[in-house]
Amino acid sequence: MNADLGLLVLRVVVGGVVAMHGLMKLGWVGKGGSVAGTGGWFGSIGLRPGPFWALVAVLAEAGGGILMALGLGGPIAPGLVAADLLVVSIVAHLPKGFWAHNGGWEFPLPLAAAGLAVALVGNGVWSLDALLGLTYPEWLASAWLALVAIGAVLALVARALFAPKAVPQKA
Repeated sequence: MNADLGLLVLRVVVGGVVAMHGLMKLGWVGKGGSVAGTGGWFGSIGLRPGPFWALVAVLAEAGGGILMALGLGGPIAPGLVAADLLVVSIVAHLPKGFWAHNGGWEFPLPLAAAGLAVALVGNGVWSLDALLGLTYPEWLASAWLALVAIGAVLALVARALFAPKAVPQKA
């Protein structure tokens, strides 16, 4: 029972936080935003094509976060959350160091780890999957995590190919 309660808390909190971040990119919460604006920023940091990766991020964050919080879809939603936040940790936060107050990876990387943990362990008995009697084959988590890992690698490769080159500083 405690493990299932722990999974419920983890899913709702992490899924809710990530979903709100994705909904912010749609301009629905927070200071607002847009997929076009996010796409422009993604393009400026080398995630090209920016609009495509912005749409991927919105789907992974808003859709994945909501489904993760609800416990629906087995490993699919938390796997998306994990991959999305791993990529953002590497691309946008790693260069800024560890601490979140400097824009570092202190905050997004634990969210990625939480998504991966839920994808590996499952949604627990207090989930829509359990309520609806949905079960998934054992191989699905491994296959899905491999697929989202490939997507994360593609994002990182795209970023490496298209990232703006640093201008050397004159001494």
